Amino acid sequence: MSDEVLVTLLGVLVTLVLTSGSIFYLARQTKAAVEQARAAHKQVESGVRAAAVSANDTVLGALREIHLLMIERPALRPYFYGGRSCPGDDPLGPVVVTVGELLADIMNQGIVTHRANPESTSADPWNDYCRTTLASSPVLRELIAAHPKWWPDLPALCPAQS
Repeated sequence: MSDEVLVTLLGVLVTLVLTSGSIFYLARQTKAAVEQARAAHKQVESGVRAAAVSANDTVLGALREIHLLMIERPALRPYFYGGRSCPGDDPLGPVVVTVGELLADIMNQGIVTHRANPESTSADPWNDYCRTTLASSPVLRELIAAHPKWWPDLPALCPAQS
C-alpha cells in the first residue's frame, strides 16, 4: 500500500471516529433536552393545577364573605335560600338587591373559573349549587331576568318558569 492510500485511510478513520463521537455527544444532548422538556411539562401541569385551585379558592372565599354577611344579618338568608320574594316596599330591599348582585357575580365567576379549568372536579357541584340557589331565590331570578348580559352564564341555570 502506498503512503497516499494509508494517509487517506487514516484520514477516513479519524473522520469516522470524530463523526461517531459527535453522534454520541448529540444523542446525549438530545436525551438531556428530552428530560428537561419532560420536567418543564410537569412544572407547567403543576402550575396549571395550582392556578385552578387558587381561582376556585378565590370564588369560594367570596362566597364565604356573602355567607358571613348573612350570619351578621340573618334576615337576608331567606331571600336567597328560602324562596322569599322582595316586594318593592320591603325595607331591606336595597340591601337584598345589592347582596343578590354580589351573589350573582360570584356564581357567574365560579362558572367561568370552572370552564377555564376543565380538569376541576368541583365544576358539577358548583353548577348544582347555582341551580339550587337560583331555584330557591326569586330575587336572583328577577335580577338575572332583568340583566341577563351582566351574568351571561346564569340564565341557562335558572329553572323554567311555568
